[in-house]
Amino acid sequence: MKNSKIIILLLILTTVFHSCIKPEYIAEQDPDGETVDKFVVPASFDWKTTQTLNVSVVLPNDGAIQPLIITNSAGTKRYFQGYPDNGSRTVNTLITIPSYINELRLIYNGTEGPTVDLVSKSALSYNFNTALKSAKKSAVSQITLGSISDFTLYTGSGAVSNVGVSDVTGNIGTTLGAVTGFGPPSILNGIIQNANEVTLQASLDLKNMVTQITNTVTTNASHAPAFGSETLNPGVYAVAGAASIAGTLTLDGQGDSNAQFIFKIGGAFTTAAGATVVLTNGASSENVFWLATGAIAMAASTTMSGNIIANPGAVSMGNGGELNGRMLSVTGAVSLLNCKTLIPLPSYTGTLAFEDLWPAKGDYDFNDLVVDYDFNIEKNNQEVVQSITATFAIQAFGAATHNGFGFTLPTVNPNDVVSVTGFDVANNTVFNIGSNGLESGQSKTTIIVFDDTYRVMPTSTSGTGANTQLAHGYTEPVTIVVHIILADNAITFSELNIGTFNPFMIVATSVNGSPGSRGKEVHLANYEPSDLFDSSYFGQSSDDSSPADGRYFVTVDNLPSAINIAEKFDWVVEYQSITDAYTVFRDWAESSGSIYADWYPANSDFRTNWMIYPTQVGN
Repeated sequence: MKNSKIIILLLILTTVFHSCIKPEYIAEQDPDGETVDKFVVPASFDWKTTQTLNVSVVLPNDGAIQPLIITNSAGTKRYFQGYPDNGSRTVNTLITIPSYINELRLIYNGTEGPTVDLVSKSALSYNFNTALKSAKKSAVSQITLGSISDFTLYTGSGAVSNVGVSDVTGNIGTTLGAVTGFGPPSILNGIIQNANEVTLQASLDLKNMVTQITNTVTTNASHAPAFGSETLNPGVYAVAGAASIAGTLTLDGQGDSNAQFIFKIGGAFTTAAGATVVLTNGASSENVFWLATGAIAMAASTTMSGNIIANPGAVSMGNGGELNGRMLSVTGAVSLLNCKTLIPLPSYTGTLAFEDLWPAKGDYDFNDLVVDYDFNIEKNNQEVVQSITATFAIQAFGAATHNGFGFTLPTVNPNDVVSVTGFDVANNTVFNIGSNGLESGQSKTTIIVFDDTYRVMPTSTSGTGANTQLAHGYTEPVTIVVHIILADNAITFSELNIGTFNPFMIVATSVNGSPGSRGKEVHLANYEPSDLFDSSYFGQSSDDSSPADGRYFVTVDNLPSAINIAEKFDWVVEYQSITDAYTVFRDWAESSGSIYADWYPANSDFRTNWMIYPTQVGN
């Protein structure tokens, strides 16, 4: 009798336990307080946090064509860097940016145009020839970087190396030499170019830049070889021999964003430990140049700004250094030791957050799968895309089901994909990956990034999933880097229109250790499923999809099961609703995104921090 009671008790506990895990088609709970299913959302709202702009910028009429750079108004994030794609002097392209941005900054050949207001949230138009007639001119001719602007670390002849853990944002290149030490645990937000037509052109452009700097007329030849503990105004400073920096050197742009600081050093160039270069009052690292005719050595904990060039000689940065600019050598090695580079690269970045109960309504914590993404697109000076590096970081998953993740590039012809590498798929029963790395049986370019969250990101903590329940331990995120090589002349940057990429979660790819199914996908609102989707899910439970009307993955009340946030997103603690954690989320949705477009940034006032997981674990 005692044993029977124990068995009955175990059955009851098992039933209770399974009721806590979100099974398929479970009826949605209605807890006290505001919930997403009470929203009144316009049927036309697309749930996007991004806007895609038609860009038309007329470049200056004079001189060789240089890359156009488009950034946020602060200049801290690049959205575009490139050229006209039709041989003209007008850049016509598409860029996707956060919806809350109303103005952008344009930079051309070191000259910054004013911040430009967007036109009806859909277009950006500017003419440098008209604007520059009234713009403030620098007293010193602008230095042309050419293709060197694409690099953070570059040498025309020599090795590029890293020791320790460095965080490098920007491309790395050499025309003759090895590139080593930039793999994990170091972080490289960029690509490596080695002995190709890109590095050959960079070598020519670097030599041309050195010639320009050398020939620039000196305006101050009397400064002592030792710089530091002082403030300098724009100008061309020349030192006959070796030079150094100690303490803090402040470069004051005097309100001119085009102000140039050029330092011509007739020997070696060094910095003392902890030396710092500070830019103020409009000064930009793009317009600061340090040219030495000997080796350049920056000591530990140096914070350096500008384009640092050795001609010839090695360039090195010591332990804990930070660089806002570039390290360049015409002939010589370039090396880092536990350093960080800060030059921004153009990228398409954000966070995807999924509910796994579709076609039923979810609990709207949007944490069943949380994935950060970053697309780095390599292209030539005709804007033809050569390769795409897509970085995905699994931050959290609160689902009990074992789910996979993939995406479609709808504008890319699968026949133009040479190879895809870096994905993590072991389940060959559910997924059929072709020899070029694309998923077979798809009419559009479809890539499976990983097949099973629990396999790819194993947890040693109790609870369900990873990083959604505060009572359980933290699991380090897992990063997967996918490299996509395209055929020659396959597609231009504008034709690619990376903002159209179509991500999706595949539910229950593994069940109780056995292969699951491929057909259940969860997409963003009104994004089409892939060819391998099981359309019988449409119309089940709470789903109100209507393919004939272009309506997908939403309820009758136009509620989604996935959202794409235009920047890195701090996800919600399990059992909390996104509308309670982000207090104006409802206002944003019910207004079709016309108000509170900035509901999600980390510095927003519209947050309930105790409901947001990263704020509670110190991330």
